[in-house]
Amino acid sequence: AFDLQLNIVIQIVGSRGDVQPFVALGNELQKRGHRVRIATHDVFVDFVTQSGLEFFPIGGNPVELMAYMVKNPGLLPQMETLRSGEIQKKRAMVRTMLDGCWRSCLENDPISNEPFVADAIIANPPSFAHIHCAQALSIPLHLMFTMPWSSTREFPHPLANLKPSRMDQSIANLVSFGVAEWLTWQG
Repeated sequence: AFDLQLNIVIQIVGSRGDVQPFVALGNELQKRGHRVRIATHDVFVDFVTQSGLEFFPIGGNPVELMAYMVKNPGLLPQMETLRSGEIQKKRAMVRTMLDGCWRSCLENDPISNEPFVADAIIANPPSFAHIHCAQALSIPLHLMFTMPWSSTREFPHPLANLKPSRMDQSIANLVSFGVAEWLTWQG
């Protein structure tokens, strides 16, 4: 058994279904003596704090993020989305979340004002800032998710709602991961 007690920040972007498994993980880490901070959207403050974990608001609205994806089911945004300025709104939201994730590694607890500096980061892939924060702070990062995020021929990327094509399905599945990653970085 290790006597090492870490300050661990868990950065999550997504819905309650994305946050909930990380709350369970945070509770287990806490039982082993670690200080755990969940950094996610403001709407989950009660859910996180009622579980006994620290909460850090990163901004962003999961309902708006999901609505954007529903309105734009293909790989490229609809023309209506381009005209309405939704892409710029999404970019502004992502910028806020990136900043919130960085601050979650370094800022005092918003409620108790107790100092916090992350010793390690656990994050889901769409929180995006994780690798940059870990590199800047020279701390370990563990990426994990509740859905597949690694390239495979078995099924498409969960956020790439590809329409059927003449391409072999297993190749289309594999390609969807690279295309989803490329489009994510375009934003």
